[in-house]
Amino acid sequence: MSKHLLVGLLSILLLAGCKKESLPSTASESTETIGRVTVNNLDFTYLNSKGQITFADNNDNLSSGITLRMKKDSIIWVSVQPGLGIEAARMKLTQDSVYMINRLHKEYAATDYRFLRSKLNVDVNFDVVQSILLGNYQAQGTEKIMVAENMQHIQQIRQSLLFDYFIGLDNSKLQQLNVQDNSNGNSITVKYNTFNKVGAVPFAHDMAAQVLQKGQVTDFTLKHTRISITDASLEFPFSVPKDYKRLTFN
Repeated sequence: MSKHLLVGLLSILLLAGCKKESLPSTASESTETIGRVTVNNLDFTYLNSKGQITFADNNDNLSSGITLRMKKDSIIWVSVQPGLGIEAARMKLTQDSVYMINRLHKEYAATDYRFLRSKLNVDVNFDVVQSILLGNYQAQGTEKIMVAENMQHIQQIRQSLLFDYFIGLDNSKLQQLNVQDNSNGNSITVKYNTFNKVGAVPFAHDMAAQVLQKGQVTDFTLKHTRISITDASLEFPFSVPKDYKRLTFN
């Protein structure tokens, strides 16, 4: 797992973009319609999941087991395990910090979202990452709400980002998220499929994303094979061995 792949994996988790399609007239400062959306967001205290990720771009092709843990609105913890119980990488995101370990190369990174914003050229934060991974709708900013093809279509503007949420009318779950950074054209399409109940709420066990960044396309999938929510505290271990080198990015 290379430095490029670690940054690429983070870009999948943190970047937001938009499918190229004909959109209705854009939301504006005068279209504040927050509160009219019907959605079944997943609510929880702690979440624990095991699954499989795939990652492919021009430089790397990865398929690996993954363990994902969350404390709502506080911590996202990811362990990447290619097989035989061996951990290749670990990531921990908090509200203000980002940590990564590359065990194969004995390297680590400790940074913040300002660093990622400068590298990814998009305004990202913990809440955006959490909502993308969960398939949750975020009420923010100014919105325009439409209904078409059995979907609620909610369009938002957040500074330079154009968000398009498509929520199914049958289960009130997010089916697709498109967000584009209008300042540079970077984009992603995230699709959510295979809805099974977690607690009392349908949850997408399959997530597929396609990222366009600086003209390069990256494909990413996350398939949950086992997922649960609980009020019992989970652990989020993150310690760096003394002989690991701290990563710097050019």
